Amino acid sequence: MKVLVVGGFLGSGKTTTILRIGKYLGEKGQKAAIIVNEIGEVGVDGDIISSYGFDSIELTNGCICCTLKRDLRYTVSQLKKDFDPQILIIEPTGIAFPATIRDEIMLMNLDDVDFAPLVTLVDGSRFKEVMKETKQFSQRQIIDAEVLAINKIDLIEDLYIPVVESSIKQLNPEAEIVRFSAKADYEELSGFIEQLLGDVVYPKLTERKMNADKELNSIQCSNMATYASEYSLNHDYLESEKAQSIVSNLMEGLKKEIIVMNPEFVGHMKVILQAGTVNVRSSVTGAEEKPQIETIESYSSKPSVKILSAVSNVSRSELMELVDFFVKEIFTNHGVKIVKTAIHQHNHDSHNHSEGV
Repeated sequence: MKVLVVGGFLGSGKTTTILRIGKYLGEKGQKAAIIVNEIGEVGVDGDIISSYGFDSIELTNGCICCTLKRDLRYTVSQLKKDFDPQILIIEPTGIAFPATIRDEIMLMNLDDVDFAPLVTLVDGSRFKEVMKETKQFSQRQIIDAEVLAINKIDLIEDLYIPVVESSIKQLNPEAEIVRFSAKADYEELSGFIEQLLGDVVYPKLTERKMNADKELNSIQCSNMATYASEYSLNHDYLESEKAQSIVSNLMEGLKKEIIVMNPEFVGHMKVILQAGTVNVRSSVTGAEEKPQIETIESYSSKPSVKILSAVSNVSRSELMELVDFFVKEIFTNHGVKIVKTAIHQHNHDSHNHSEGV
């Protein structure tokens, strides 16, 4: 089994990238498994991955900084035993240090397990904004990588791409640098996958990098406020147009108010509304981005809405209050009653983070 860890800051395109990798491997007849780690107890990306026909395991029982290590050990061991994939793809949360995840799996000393190079996705379309808002954290993700993939090159001017590449190369001159758009450049991405999972030997992480990780706590370092929650709906289903309208109003309202709190925020706000016959997903990754909406045909036994918010340099209490207010307000305006069924209640400040994950 070869283990591939694909990290990167919130909204850098990790889920899209691993979906493309999984699809490519499936077309080649290889058995791939995907493990998704999300910030809270509410899984959003795992729903999207499953809706595309992939089996995924969500590790949402607590934060990566505190409880995931034990869960990851058990999950990887059982997955290898029961499913025996050729490729195991792991998507850490965007506010984790991916190198630590790979180190943990290495320490498991599992038989017949190999490791692909550690990948960090860099969102070329908002590189400047991310570095400004989360400089220390983003630098650490870049420094730890063995492969730096500049994603979303279709969204940035050609003249700016070398600037991004030069900046990340200064931080990590040893890393291999590639460019692609996970959504658009399937041919370029397939070449990258073949190279990544082939027999090319990349430089190992230096002792200096690994030791530096232990001095930092990723969640504290990222300056991100996070809040995840889930609500059930008192409807058997919602029509697609109404579901899209609800999600659009919710995301536009949340973004507008968060800009008041931090006009230059970066992060990732994600909403998935399971409406009975369709899943409506929307996301936004920063103040300059217009919320994107995607509709996927999918049947769910009971409509629900899941929300994950991770926003730079705002207080968590304000974020929680804002999300709860707008969810209730928007659904009430559309004549839909909701009941909160799950909430991420973990308090980062109440734990000792000396492990530096």
